[in-house]
Amino acid sequence: MTKLDRFLAYSESHRLTVCVTAALWISLIAWWDALLPDVSIGFLYLFPVLFSAAALNNPQILGVALLCGLLRKIFDPLGSAPGATERFAVAVASYAMTGFFVNALNQRRRLLTDHLAEREEQIRRRKEAEQQVRVLIETSPLAILTLDHDGKIELANESARELFGFGDEALQGAAVSPYLPILKRMLHNPRPGANLRTNVECKANRRNGEVFLAHVWLSTYRTSDGPGLAAVVWDASENLRDREGAGFDSMMATSRVLIGAISHEIRNLASAAASAHQRLAAACDVAGDDQYQVLGTLIHGLEKIASSGLRAASDREAAVADLGTVLDEARIVIEPTLREEGIALIWEVADGLPLVQADHHSLLQVFVNLSRNSVRALEHCPVREVRISAAVERDLVVVSFRDSGPGVERPEELFRPFQAGAHAVGLGLYISRAILRAHGGGLRYDAGDGPGSCFTVELWPVENAVEGRVNNQ
Repeated sequence: MTKLDRFLAYSESHRLTVCVTAALWISLIAWWDALLPDVSIGFLYLFPVLFSAAALNNPQILGVALLCGLLRKIFDPLGSAPGATERFAVAVASYAMTGFFVNALNQRRRLLTDHLAEREEQIRRRKEAEQQVRVLIETSPLAILTLDHDGKIELANESARELFGFGDEALQGAAVSPYLPILKRMLHNPRPGANLRTNVECKANRRNGEVFLAHVWLSTYRTSDGPGLAAVVWDASENLRDREGAGFDSMMATSRVLIGAISHEIRNLASAAASAHQRLAAACDVAGDDQYQVLGTLIHGLEKIASSGLRAASDREAAVADLGTVLDEARIVIEPTLREEGIALIWEVADGLPLVQADHHSLLQVFVNLSRNSVRALEHCPVREVRISAAVERDLVVVSFRDSGPGVERPEELFRPFQAGAHAVGLGLYISRAILRAHGGGLRYDAGDGPGSCFTVELWPVENAVEGRVNNQ
């Protein structure tokens, strides 16, 4: 800050002091002018006017100019000569115009100073923001890239260099096509003038030729040289392996449940056939008949197959699921579909639900299947509502799916497989109940007093798991 800037700042904040100083200065000049009657020193009044103009407004400057002009006229040696009034007017105008000029100049200087200060503050903030963004980009665990209009990398953080196998070498200037070919295609948006914002899952390559699955969030933008692209890349290979592994485990668990349920039905049929076979032998003398022996062998084989299936189904590890997490995931899956269908979804989930004995993915499949049944039941209903509740009742955790549909005409046939007129192959409810029974739980239909239907899922808390298995047997 210059001395002039400091003086102007002082004048604005100490206006009274400046005015008193200017008044003393005017008094001193007037006293001096009175001591020298033969010499005109009226030009000296310009200095207090200049001095005080920094602290006064235009009307106040005009008042000071009139005062100085009056004093000059009083002590002017030619005060009584012709033209004194004109000289007085010229002096006042000179003093006033000088003050106005200084005041305007000061205001412009003040505006310029404020503008420069504001600009410096904006530059400082922008540098701080750029520094924060730079730190954020460089420390991000996700790979961040920007491309120019030719598909060459302009910016790449450390995670990007590690992801594509460059180590400490720079990525800037390298073509992106050998590593993420899809970005070059996305860069040239077929819709001119429209910026693209999307995410894709695609194959990517590292520098050594290794292939991995990439999740890419990208957006295009316009520059003076042409289109540009910014991308955030994540290596989803581990996630894919976990997802496929979990899917396979869930499929195997469901398959074991289905094998067990079918084997149970086969065993029942084989037991009934064996009883009929024995009664036939007792009623008729066919023990030595070859066809009778073949029939007995066939029934015995079915019993062995059923027993093997039941043993395979029972050979499983105990699974524990966090019911609250399963319900949260079910809500994420279910809610958008119901919203698109215009169905109101009401959640009544109690706090502090315990861990339950069930497979996480299989239980999620059961909940999704029950919600889909509700959507189909509400297809032509004027009132469309699904209410899902979960709470602890006695020793069980109960999850209910209640809808406002027309209800079920023949509840006794609900859990039979391959029903006529059922959606798909008619195995949804059959498999759902088999999954729950495999973990000691159950699925039942509650007609209730009001309209609609209600399917109730019963699960055993982990602390009651042993008791649940005994009761299930």
